[in-house]
Amino acid sequence: MAKSKKESVIRSEEVQDILSAPPHKLLSIGSSVIGGILLVLFIACFIFKYPDTISCAVTITKTEPPVWVVAKMSGRLQELYAKDGQHVKADDIIAVIENPANTQDVLTLDSLLSSTSWENEDCIGICLDNAHLGSIQSVYTTLAKAITDYNNFVNNNLYDQRIAAEEAQLRPYSDYLTSVSKQVDYSQRINTLSKGNYQREKILHDKGLTSVSDLESTEQGLLNSSMSTEQMRSSLANAKIQVAQIRNTISELKMQKEQEKRQLETALQSAWESTRTAIQEWKQAYLLQSPITGVVSYNNLWKTNQNITAGDKAFSVVSTHEKTTIGKAKIPVAGSGKVKPGQRINIQLDGYPYLEYGFLTGKVVSVASMPDEDIYTATFEVKSGEVTSYGKHIRKSGDLTGTGEIITEDLSVAVRLIGPLRYLFYRNVLDD
Repeated sequence: MAKSKKESVIRSEEVQDILSAPPHKLLSIGSSVIGGILLVLFIACFIFKYPDTISCAVTITKTEPPVWVVAKMSGRLQELYAKDGQHVKADDIIAVIENPANTQDVLTLDSLLSSTSWENEDCIGICLDNAHLGSIQSVYTTLAKAITDYNNFVNNNLYDQRIAAEEAQLRPYSDYLTSVSKQVDYSQRINTLSKGNYQREKILHDKGLTSVSDLESTEQGLLNSSMSTEQMRSSLANAKIQVAQIRNTISELKMQKEQEKRQLETALQSAWESTRTAIQEWKQAYLLQSPITGVVSYNNLWKTNQNITAGDKAFSVVSTHEKTTIGKAKIPVAGSGKVKPGQRINIQLDGYPYLEYGFLTGKVVSVASMPDEDIYTATFEVKSGEVTSYGKHIRKSGDLTGTGEIITEDLSVAVRLIGPLRYLFYRNVLDD
């Protein structure tokens, strides 16, 4: 009974009118709502974007990474100058490997050679009594002899003394030369007068006014005057020769002085450089020095008398300078063309789980133009330094490895949907 009543209601004319012809207002509102929803979704496809990323392996370091101090010789550690964690400067001595030389003697000699100049013609005051120089001893002995010879040359000053003696002789000869020159002038004038007297006497004799003896007496006076003039000229020539000889002797002494000085300086310079070279070789062989300014870190528990082998990484020095933290990213060929300078990179460190520590952020600085074994290398700069996105500090004493995600582009949903369609269109339609 109830069922038949229900069927009669459904099949009534009023219900049939409603079902066969819905109200126009209801259809309009429903279409508008559905259209609005579709329009919002369509617009959202262009507005909402999410990043496209490329995963890569990364290594983070500093522009001035830790430097290892490697032993060049095998032996026992004779001296330790720096403790673990101590701040040192570049070239500071950390340790000394056992050797025959006394370290302080070698360092004193090196300091003297560095601070002493022998090019100013002064005596050189380098002398180490009872010094133990080991392998440097032989070249130092040669240097000591060269220094002694040079100091004797400067102190004795033999050439200058001989030159001064010759110059002392030259001054009287110069005065004598001036005097003889005047005597020659006087003698020439007397000779001229004698010639005039002889000519007048000869004229008188030719006229028979004077006797032969008077003519001969006048001629004898002329001859004596001429001979005196020649003697004065000879004396003048001898005086000039003596002056020339003295001056030549002075020139030879000066030349000999310069030659001997150059020989001594050459021998001294050779011994000087040989000694400095031997000191540098000794330093490289037996001294473990800090190559940079930083903090010493012991690689093992080093102590005096502990054996060390050539090639051992004895110590490391971590720079304390504020340097930019940089890294290298190994990008696979697939998608490498999308990586450009300025893009962001998020780094998850292997040693620091990102769920607990967060991640570091950086910016791509450059990308290699050529691949190496199908891998492109990109250099990036870490913006956050050693602080993660969670505000936690990373203890960084060496290189850090991890995984990076380079955010290449923020693409909208519409672009991602249209991209495959456009590809199919260009491949299937335009190729025809």
